[in-house]
Amino acid sequence: MVKRLFKALYYIIVIAIIFVLLGLAIDSNKSVVCNYFDVNVDHSCGNFFIDAGRIEVEVYKSFDTLPGKKLKNISLGKIENFISGMTYVKSAEVYRTIDGQIKAEVKQRKPLARIINNSGQSFYIDKDGKLMPASNDFTARVIIVTGDINAKYTPVIDLNEPLIDEFNDKDNNILKEIYELTSYIHGNKLLSSFIDQAYVTSNNEFELIPKNGIHVIEFGNTDRMEQKFHKLMVFYKHGLTKLGWNKYSRLNLKYKNQVVCVN
Repeated sequence: MVKRLFKALYYIIVIAIIFVLLGLAIDSNKSVVCNYFDVNVDHSCGNFFIDAGRIEVEVYKSFDTLPGKKLKNISLGKIENFISGMTYVKSAEVYRTIDGQIKAEVKQRKPLARIINNSGQSFYIDKDGKLMPASNDFTARVIIVTGDINAKYTPVIDLNEPLIDEFNDKDNNILKEIYELTSYIHGNKLLSSFIDQAYVTSNNEFELIPKNGIHVIEFGNTDRMEQKFHKLMVFYKHGLTKLGWNKYSRLNLKYKNQVVCVN
C-alpha cells in the first residue's frame, strides 16, 4: 500500500515538473525577439500571382516590421488571417520557431478558366468555384472562355452555392455551367491537353476550340456532358484517325448517339 502511494506521488511530482518546465519554456519563448520573417509561397502549381516579397510588404504595412519585436507582442493569428484574406491566396499557416523566426507557408488559389465578358472585363474562375480578378503581373495558362457573357467579376460569388438573386441568376448561371464544363475538362488529362478555348453563343451553348484549331466542336449546354465527351473521344479514335483530322470543320455533339459533321 505504501509502495503504491509513493509510486503515485512520484508520477504526480514528475508531471508537475514537466508542466513547470513547459511554462518556463513558454515564458522564455515569449521574451524572444523576432529576428526574421520568412514567407514561403507554393509555386508548384505553376502560378505566380503573388510572391513572398509582396506578402512581406503588405504584412509590414498592416502590422509594422516584425523583426525586432518581441514574439509575445505579435499576433500570429491576426497575421495568418490577414494573409489568408489576400486576393490570390487560398490558405496560409503562420507559426514561430524556438530561435525567434516567424514563418508563413502560403498556398495560392488555382485558376480553372479565364473569362472575358462582353464588356472586355477579364477574370478567373478558380478550382473552388470562386471568382478571382485578372493580374497585371501574371497570366495563367488555362482555358479561355469568351462570347455572350454578361456576368461581371465579384468576389462574393461561390459557384458551388445556389444563386439567390433572380437578376444575378440570369447573368451568372452561365458561370456555373462554365465551371462545370471546365472542371470536367481539367479533370481529364487528354481533354485538358487538347482543348484551350470555349465560346458561349447567344443561346447559352458552348463551342469548344482545340489547340490546333482544326475544327469547332458544337457542344451545346452541359446536359449529358460526360456522354458527349465520351462520344467525342470515340469519334476521334475510330473516325478522324482514319479519315484525317482536317476532314471536317465542325463537329456537332448535341444529338444523342451521333456526331454530326460539316465539311
